[in-house]
Amino acid sequence: MHTAPRMNIPFNPQYIPGRLANMLLFGLLILIVLAGFFWQMAGINAGLQRNAMDRARMVAAIIEENLQKATLTEQTIDEIVTSFLHDKAKFIEYLDGVEPMHEQELAALARETGLLGISLIRPGGRITTAPAAWQPTRAGCELPDGRLYYQQQLRIGYLVHRVENDEQDLSCVVVGLDGTRILSLREKTSLPVLLESMATLPGINFIYLNADESEKNRATEVTLLRQDNTMTAVATMKTNLGILEVGLDAQYFLDRRNAARSQFIIFGVILLLLGLFFSWLLYRYQQHNLQQVTHFERMLAREHEAAALGRATATIAHEIRNPLNAINMGLQRLQIESDNLHPEQKEMLGAMREAVSRTSTIVTGLQRFTRDLQPKSEPVQLADLIRQVLALYRPACTDQGISVTHTLQTDQAVNGDHDLLAEMLENLIKNSVEAQPDGGFIAIGLQDNQDRQIMSISNGGFMLTGTDGLRPGEPYFTSKTRGTGLGLALCRRIAEAHGGRLEITTSPEDETFSVRVTLLLYRRDKTIKTDS
Repeated sequence: MHTAPRMNIPFNPQYIPGRLANMLLFGLLILIVLAGFFWQMAGINAGLQRNAMDRARMVAAIIEENLQKATLTEQTIDEIVTSFLHDKAKFIEYLDGVEPMHEQELAALARETGLLGISLIRPGGRITTAPAAWQPTRAGCELPDGRLYYQQQLRIGYLVHRVENDEQDLSCVVVGLDGTRILSLREKTSLPVLLESMATLPGINFIYLNADESEKNRATEVTLLRQDNTMTAVATMKTNLGILEVGLDAQYFLDRRNAARSQFIIFGVILLLLGLFFSWLLYRYQQHNLQQVTHFERMLAREHEAAALGRATATIAHEIRNPLNAINMGLQRLQIESDNLHPEQKEMLGAMREAVSRTSTIVTGLQRFTRDLQPKSEPVQLADLIRQVLALYRPACTDQGISVTHTLQTDQAVNGDHDLLAEMLENLIKNSVEAQPDGGFIAIGLQDNQDRQIMSISNGGFMLTGTDGLRPGEPYFTSKTRGTGLGLALCRRIAEAHGGRLEITTSPEDETFSVRVTLLLYRRDKTIKTDS
C-alpha cells in the first residue's frame, strides 16, 4: 500500500520543561518538610533498636532453655519405655525357652504384664502372635535390636528383641504397648508444638527454628523488620538445635514514631498530591494536543494518499483504457476474420484477449476504489438483497460443492444506497465462493441491535498464517493469483460511507474467515452519519 510521507512535527520545548518545573518545585517543598521528620526519627530508631535487642536476647535464651528441657523429657520417656519393653521381651524369651508358648498363653501374658501384644518370630518365618491384629506393619527380626519404634497411625510403641541362643527355636521377640498417651505427650512436648505455643505469647510475633547445617555459621544478631505498618525485632541465635529466630513485637515504638511522623507527613502528602494533580493536568493537556496533531496528520496523510491515487488512477484510465479497447477490438476482428489461423495461433489470440480484459478490470477496480462515495439515503431491505445475490451465485456454489445457509431474523430496512450495498454484498459473497474451489460452506446471519443492523458472513478455505493472516482487508493485499486486493477494502469504504463499519475475523486453526458489517437502520428523520 502506498502511504503519504509522515509529517515531521517540530519539537516544542515548552511541553516537557513546564511539567518538570512543576514537579521539581513540589518535590523541593516535600524534601524540606520531610527533612525535619527524618532528623527526629533517627533518635527514636536508635532507642528502639537498643531496647528491642535486649528483649529479643532475653526471650531467645528462655526459648532455648525450654527447647532443651523438652528434648531431655522426650529422651527420658523413650529410655523408660525402652527399658520396660526390653525387660518384658527378655522375660518372654526365658518363658519360651522353658516351653514354647502358644497364642492363648501369649494373650494371657500380655494382659497380665500390661502389653498391647506379643509376637514370637521363629526360624523359617513362623510367627506366633497374640492378639492376632496387634502387630505393626513394619516389625521383623531385621530391625535393630533393643530400639524403640512408634507407629503413629496405630498409636502403638514396640520393640524388637533378638534371641542370641542358637539352641532355642526362636529368632526374635516383638513386644508392644498402647502408645496413645506416650505419643500425645511426645506431640505436646515436641519442638513444633512448643514453638507454636511460645509464638502465641503476648509480644511475640513468630518463632522459627532452622536446622539446616549450612546455616550453622550465622552470627547472633538482632534486626528490625517492618511488615504492614508493624515493627518486629528479629533475634537470630545459634543453639544446639539449629538457628533460632524470634520476632518480638515492637509496636509500642512504632506508635511513638508514627505519632511524630503524622505531624509532618500530612503536609508532605498534600504537597505530593497537589504536585501529581497539576502534573497530571499538564500531561493530559499535552497528550490532548499531541492526539489532535496526530489525528490531523493521519487525516492529511489519507487525503494525500487518496489524492495521489486518484490522480494516478485517472491518468492510467485515460492513457490505457483507449489503447486497451483498440487492442481488444483488433484481436477480436483478427480472431473472427482470419480463417487460416492455426489452433495454436487462435489459442494465443484468446490468451491475449483475456490479458487485455484482465488489465481493463484492474483499471476499473482502481477507479471504483478511488472514487468519492456519496451514498443515497433511502430504505434498503438488506434481507431481500442477500437473497438476490445468493440466487446469482447459487449455481457456482452447487458446482463447487459449497453449502449455503442463512438466518435472516429481521425485515427492517437499513439507511443506505441500494447499488453500493449490492456491490458490497456481491464482493463479499464472491470472495467466499472463490476462497473454496474444492467445496465448503457459507453462513450468513442478519439481525437487529438497537438502532443498527448487523450482517455476518462466514466461510471456510482460509489458509493464511502468521502475519499474512492479519492482513485481509488491506488495500492491494490478496491471496488470489488474479486478484487486485481491493475488494474487501472497497467493502470497508462502502460500510464506512454509510455510517457503519466492517470487521474481519480470521481463524487459521479452523480455516474460517468471517466478516461482520454494521449498518444504521432506516429512520425518516435521520440521515447517514459516520461512526465516531
